[in-house]
Amino acid sequence: MTPTPPPAQEALPGAAVDAVSHCMRTLRSVRRFLPADVDQATIDFVLEHTVQAGSAKNRQPWRFVVVRDRGTMATLGGWYRRGWQVMATRIRTSPDAGAAAAEHMRQMRQGLALTEHLASAPVAVVACFVPIPRNPANFFGGASIYPAIQNLLLAARAVGLGATLTTIQSLDMLEDSDHASLTAELRAILGIPADVVPAAVIPLGWPATPFGETRRQPVHAVAYAERWGNPWAGETNLALAGDCRA
Repeated sequence: MTPTPPPAQEALPGAAVDAVSHCMRTLRSVRRFLPADVDQATIDFVLEHTVQAGSAKNRQPWRFVVVRDRGTMATLGGWYRRGWQVMATRIRTSPDAGAAAAEHMRQMRQGLALTEHLASAPVAVVACFVPIPRNPANFFGGASIYPAIQNLLLAARAVGLGATLTTIQSLDMLEDSDHASLTAELRAILGIPADVVPAAVIPLGWPATPFGETRRQPVHAVAYAERWGNPWAGETNLALAGDCRA
């Protein structure tokens, strides 16, 4: 029997822990990109780490369409713009008021920025999910594609690339959807088979603005101790104590 390693033996060296923490704390959505190409080796690095994610039964039901052709990027930019217009119309006609309306307006401004810059991104990665009856394209099936996308975002951040996760095609799933299918249009643009689900379109490039710290709620606002509603008493401290590191 293989002996159980003592606690913390598998921990990364302190500098590596700091680097991972830094990537996570500065992983912000980037919607504006420099007009500089991304070399093949860098894209390969990001994809190699993307596919290290876990998935149900290790089926790895993902496929990735990597777009660099400028004509196709322009087409994707127009596709995203049409989707954003659908979303903007829904937000403008929403009955929400007050804080909800203000949040919707903020989303509109962010979306508008990407409609203006997606086509100029050097790369777009379209992450696709290949469903099977025992792992369908539903909320739980997402556990077999979105961890890979998070790996992609973190790997990109590690080498200085900016990215943002977009799912504008999910507007097709709304019950009162009355627009032409954005998913079908995306499949047609990239030749994606009808039984494969485009899960996300991720523009990728060198960021035009610096990375910065994320803005997130503190842990005590979202974590409970033992049962829902019991306050979390832990301290918010992103820096690990020295004796917790290898």
